[in-house]
Amino acid sequence: MIVDVHTHLTPLEGWGPTFLDRVRSQPHAVGIDLDVTPERHWAAMEEVDRAIVFGINSLALEMHTSNDSIAEYASAHSEKIIGFMSIDPHQEDAIEEIDRCVRQLGLRGIKMSPVYQHYHPCDEKAERVHRHAEKLGLPILTHAAFHSIYQTPMKWANPILYDDVAQQFPNLRIILAHIGLPWYSDAMVVARKHPNVFADVSPVFHLRWINRALDLFHEFSVIHKLLFGTDFPFTTTDRAIQNLRKAQQIGPKEARVPEEEIEALIHRDSLKLLGLD
Repeated sequence: MIVDVHTHLTPLEGWGPTFLDRVRSQPHAVGIDLDVTPERHWAAMEEVDRAIVFGINSLALEMHTSNDSIAEYASAHSEKIIGFMSIDPHQEDAIEEIDRCVRQLGLRGIKMSPVYQHYHPCDEKAERVHRHAEKLGLPILTHAAFHSIYQTPMKWANPILYDDVAQQFPNLRIILAHIGLPWYSDAMVVARKHPNVFADVSPVFHLRWINRALDLFHEFSVIHKLLFGTDFPFTTTDRAIQNLRKAQQIGPKEARVPEEEIEALIHRDSLKLLGLD
């Protein structure tokens, strides 16, 4: 089984002008098509057994993907696709929208992002979302890695901030996106400390960083807390798998993660760990 816990379904205009400008200026993003239609997403998921899909809504950066569109797509492909809503803690109806997305749309988790939505993970507005998500048993997937949006404080992206969140809401399942790069040691200690905190490995662009992160999670016996994710459309299933296998070949042999642990990561039943099976 292959479960991709991190995929986007966002049309080009949904990313917003600030995000589009910054991404297009990054060398690693050359050639990436950000116009993700339902048809294109479905074709890209051919090689996975299940996939979590979402958009990103941000008042600050004018990012918008309708939660209804995510739900419609997930419902049409319920045998494979699990839809997450995107909630901006700054929206006045955040709690009402969570309830609507669960009860009317059948969405099963929440995509959040302190850096795109402009909030500290422990502020009052975020706290009410976390509290409601825990109450309803909704996992959250949050951006917890470096970024290039210059209007947003980089410190809000550090995964160590979720130590406080996990202490306050111990039953809230949290996925720290992008393995916390470059703060992978912080992602590791938070995942190691809290039973319901995980990290995904998307998008596996930076092989040396990923190699160091994998080695650290392996050394501290928490590699089982890593979940496979591509960050589609930023990479594909094939490329993500190939890069995970390549990454563990970098560096001295004594520091390499055993191949069987990499294969276990790729084939992990993440949905069971997240309470979504």
